[in-house]
Amino acid sequence: MDPVDLDARLDRDLRDLPQPRAPRSLLPRVLAATVQGEPRAAATGWSTWPASWRAVSAVLFACAIVAAAMFLSAPPQQLTGAAETAGQVATVARVFWEVLARPVASYLFVLGISLALACALAWAALEAALGGASQR
Repeated sequence: MDPVDLDARLDRDLRDLPQPRAPRSLLPRVLAATVQGEPRAAATGWSTWPASWRAVSAVLFACAIVAAAMFLSAPPQQLTGAAETAGQVATVARVFWEVLARPVASYLFVLGISLALACALAWAALEAALGGASQR
Protein backbone atom coordinates (compact mmCIF):
# COMPACT_ATOMS: atom_id res chain seq x y z
CA MET A 1 0.00 0.00 0.00
CA ASP A 2 1.28 3.44 -0.88
CA PRO A 3 2.18 5.60 2.18
CA VAL A 4 0.05 8.47 0.89
CA ASP A 5 -3.01 6.19 0.61
CA LEU A 6 -2.31 4.82 4.08
CA ASP A 7 -2.13 8.35 5.53
CA ALA A 8 -5.40 9.33 3.87
CA ARG A 9 -7.12 6.20 5.14
CA LEU A 10 -5.83 6.75 8.69
CA ASP A 11 -6.96 10.38 8.62
CA ARG A 12 -10.43 9.39 7.45
CA ASP A 13 -10.73 6.61 10.06
CA LEU A 14 -9.61 8.89 12.87
CA ARG A 15 -12.09 11.60 11.83
CA ASP A 16 -14.90 9.03 11.81
CA LEU A 17 -14.29 8.06 15.45
CA PRO A 18 -16.76 9.59 17.93
CA GLN A 19 -15.51 12.46 20.07
CA PRO A 20 -14.87 11.44 23.70
CA ARG A 21 -17.27 13.04 26.17
CA ALA A 22 -16.82 13.85 29.81
CA PRO A 23 -19.09 12.16 32.35
CA ARG A 24 -22.23 14.15 33.21
CA SER A 25 -21.22 14.29 36.87
CA LEU A 26 -17.83 15.91 36.18
CA LEU A 27 -18.94 19.56 36.01
CA PRO A 28 -21.06 19.45 39.22
CA ARG A 29 -18.21 17.76 41.09
CA VAL A 30 -15.66 20.33 39.92
CA LEU A 31 -17.94 23.23 40.84
CA ALA A 32 -18.65 21.73 44.26
CA ALA A 33 -14.93 21.23 44.89
CA THR A 34 -14.14 24.83 44.01
CA VAL A 35 -16.92 26.23 46.19
CA GLN A 36 -16.25 23.99 49.19
CA GLY A 37 -12.50 24.00 48.79
CA GLU A 38 -10.16 25.53 51.29
CA PRO A 39 -9.55 29.17 50.40
CA ARG A 40 -5.98 29.75 49.40
CA ALA A 41 -4.04 32.56 50.90
CA ALA A 42 -3.81 35.47 48.50
CA ALA A 43 -0.81 36.82 50.37
CA THR A 44 2.68 35.89 49.37
CA GLY A 45 6.00 36.49 51.00
CA TRP A 46 7.80 35.53 54.14
CA SER A 47 4.63 34.92 56.17
CA THR A 48 3.58 32.14 53.78
CA TRP A 49 6.88 30.21 54.12
CA PRO A 50 6.95 26.98 56.16
CA ALA A 51 7.76 27.52 59.82
CA SER A 52 11.17 25.83 59.59
CA TRP A 53 12.24 28.10 56.71
CA ARG A 54 11.05 31.17 58.59
CA ALA A 55 13.05 30.12 61.66
CA VAL A 56 16.21 29.54 59.61
CA SER A 57 15.81 32.87 57.81
CA ALA A 58 15.27 34.67 61.12
CA VAL A 59 18.46 33.12 62.53
CA LEU A 60 20.43 34.09 59.40
CA PHE A 61 19.04 37.63 59.58
CA ALA A 62 20.07 37.88 63.24
CA CYS A 63 23.56 36.63 62.36
CA ALA A 64 23.83 39.26 59.63
CA ILE A 65 22.82 42.00 62.08
CA VAL A 66 25.37 40.78 64.66
CA ALA A 67 28.10 40.67 62.00
CA ALA A 68 27.23 44.20 60.85
CA ALA A 69 27.28 45.44 64.44
CA MET A 70 30.67 43.81 65.06
CA PHE A 71 32.03 45.32 61.84
CA LEU A 72 30.78 48.80 62.69
CA SER A 73 32.04 48.64 66.27
CA ALA A 74 35.54 47.50 65.27
CA PRO A 75 38.39 49.98 65.77
CA PRO A 76 39.48 51.83 62.62
CA GLN A 77 42.88 50.04 62.70
CA GLN A 78 41.19 46.68 62.18
CA LEU A 79 39.06 48.09 59.38
CA THR A 80 42.20 49.41 57.68
CA GLY A 81 43.79 45.97 57.99
CA ALA A 82 40.69 44.36 56.51
CA ALA A 83 40.73 46.82 53.61
CA GLU A 84 44.42 46.09 52.98
CA THR A 85 43.74 42.35 53.02
CA ALA A 86 40.86 42.78 50.60
CA GLY A 87 43.14 44.82 48.32
CA GLN A 88 45.80 42.09 48.42
CA VAL A 89 43.23 39.42 47.58
CA ALA A 90 41.99 41.53 44.66
CA THR A 91 45.57 41.96 43.42
CA VAL A 92 46.23 38.21 43.58
CA ALA A 93 42.97 37.51 41.73
CA ARG A 94 43.86 40.06 39.02
CA VAL A 95 47.36 38.59 38.59
CA PHE A 96 45.88 35.09 38.37
CA TRP A 97 43.47 36.28 35.68
CA GLU A 98 46.12 38.15 33.69
CA VAL A 99 48.79 35.41 33.85
CA LEU A 100 46.83 32.15 33.78
CA ALA A 101 43.12 32.41 33.14
CA ARG A 102 42.85 34.98 30.32
CA PRO A 103 45.35 33.30 27.96
CA VAL A 104 43.72 29.90 28.51
CA ALA A 105 40.24 31.39 28.08
CA SER A 106 41.33 33.08 24.86
CA TYR A 107 42.70 29.82 23.43
CA LEU A 108 39.57 27.92 24.47
CA PHE A 109 37.37 30.57 22.85
CA VAL A 110 39.31 30.41 19.60
CA LEU A 111 39.23 26.59 19.72
CA GLY A 112 35.46 26.58 20.29
CA ILE A 113 34.82 28.94 17.39
CA SER A 114 37.10 26.85 15.14
CA LEU A 115 35.31 23.63 16.05
CA ALA A 116 31.91 25.20 15.44
CA LEU A 117 33.01 26.40 12.01
CA ALA A 118 34.47 22.98 11.20
CA CYS A 119 31.18 21.30 12.15
CA ALA A 120 29.23 23.76 10.01
CA LEU A 121 31.57 23.10 7.08
CA ALA A 122 31.23 19.33 7.51
CA TRP A 123 27.42 19.65 7.64
CA ALA A 124 27.41 21.73 4.46
CA ALA A 125 29.66 19.20 2.72
CA LEU A 126 27.35 16.32 3.73
CA GLU A 127 24.30 18.26 2.56
CA ALA A 128 25.94 18.88 -0.80
CA ALA A 129 27.20 15.29 -1.16
CA LEU A 130 23.88 13.68 -0.24
CA GLY A 131 21.76 15.99 -2.38
CA GLY A 132 20.02 17.97 0.34
CA ALA A 133 17.11 17.03 2.53
CA SER A 134 14.76 14.25 1.53
CA GLN A 135 11.34 15.28 0.22
CA ARG A 136 9.55 12.27 1.70
